[in-house]
Amino acid sequence: MRTAETSIPDYVKRFFVEYLPVHRQCSPATIASYRDAMRLYLLYLREEQGVVPSRVRLEHFSTRVVLAFLAHAEATRGNSARTRNARLTAIRAFARYLLMIEPLWSSDLQPIMAIPVKRTSRELLTFLNKDELEALLEAPDPDTWSGKRDRVLFAVMYNTGARVSEVVKAKVADVTLGPTNTMLLHGKGRKERVLPLWPDTVKRLRKWLRRDRQRGGDALFPNQRGLHMTRSGVEKRLRLATSTAITSCSSLRTKRISPHTLRHTTAMHLLQAGVDITVIAMWLGHESIETTHIYMTADLAMKEQALEKLQPPTGGSFRFKPDDGLLAFLQSF
Repeated sequence: MRTAETSIPDYVKRFFVEYLPVHRQCSPATIASYRDAMRLYLLYLREEQGVVPSRVRLEHFSTRVVLAFLAHAEATRGNSARTRNARLTAIRAFARYLLMIEPLWSSDLQPIMAIPVKRTSRELLTFLNKDELEALLEAPDPDTWSGKRDRVLFAVMYNTGARVSEVVKAKVADVTLGPTNTMLLHGKGRKERVLPLWPDTVKRLRKWLRRDRQRGGDALFPNQRGLHMTRSGVEKRLRLATSTAITSCSSLRTKRISPHTLRHTTAMHLLQAGVDITVIAMWLGHESIETTHIYMTADLAMKEQALEKLQPPTGGSFRFKPDDGLLAFLQSF
């Protein structure tokens, strides 16, 4: 007879081998994130609770133990609130899986779902103005193979607003140049979207593809070995381009530029051009328009324009005076 003691280790294996990749069709990145969280949780149980991972029982997936693990990760590993929340998301996903398989364990697992995520502070978005973007796009050396590739790579990233994970996976076959010029992006959660290419981007891509004579299944932006570039490879090339662009655009010195900066820049420029926010959300591949709304609050120029439209009060200045002792207390608290 299977018990909570004997089945939990087996369920962990089935969660990663069957449930996530087959039934949920989660992306490799999601599975890797969940795997890291589970591994850290089991290591915590072994090192702090004295529980051998292969003998984990249902009682070790309790609210008390999960909260202790999250606190330990923040205190000893320096996990940020965002990382802490990502670990919690993975544990919740496993708890939901257990509930589906073993409904009678509901009283033990449901409390885990009630563990709140920590609120996180939102950093100011970094994006480039037109001059800064132009300097960056023209920074790679046009006389070298890697420089030619980088010029096209950065132009495509700006045109599409692609995540770096999306652009490094792109193949030649994902680009359609003809009556309609488009690019297919393979996004998070196996979601795909097709985006139009601007004339300048099309011009750059035609030259790049004609020069390199790539086949449909080849990487659109290969490294020196002909393989797909890595995230770190793109980051390294962008840092090199930024250091060159600074010589002609000094304002770049004050900005921390990453591949995601180009994505933010795309969104902000579309917004400033009057593109509807719902279209921008589809352009970026956001599941919720609330995610895209951060760009509405990030543009100082748009805030200043809204302020100019406000009419100053016609009367004299006044100060609100509470008319009750309790209201006065609350006003001053």
